Amino acid sequence: MQDLATLNESQQDAVKCVDGPVLILAGAGSGKTKTITSRLSYLLSLGIPAANTLTLTFTNKAASEMRERAMAMIDSHSYPPLLCTFHKFGLLFLKFHMDKLGRKNSFVVIDTDDKKRILKSLNTSSELPQV
Repeated sequence: MQDLATLNESQQDAVKCVDGPVLILAGAGSGKTKTITSRLSYLLSLGIPAANTLTLTFTNKAASEMRERAMAMIDSHSYPPLLCTFHKFGLLFLKFHMDKLGRKNSFVVIDTDDKKRILKSLNTSSELPQV
């Protein structure tokens, strides 16, 4: 558990807020990751199961850093807390619940480069030979 004395008053307020979700919105280098990981540690120290938590951020780099810091702060849990990006959570959510829409969850998410490559291959394969 993070020592709350190392946090400023606003950070402490965010950490101690246990009723529902909290949005931590602040500029770069302001201690968002420290606040978020401290809150997660605090919630777990109160007996809230790790499986009942969701900790999100925007970038893969921030999610990796957040996961590393959080795991160093908290005791081992049989089910680790979910710490990931909004995009990763969206993908996981769709994978777990796609069947409710009557669809298979075997879809693949493609990025811009994949899309260009696919379109180029379709364009190349559909060209008719010159006569």
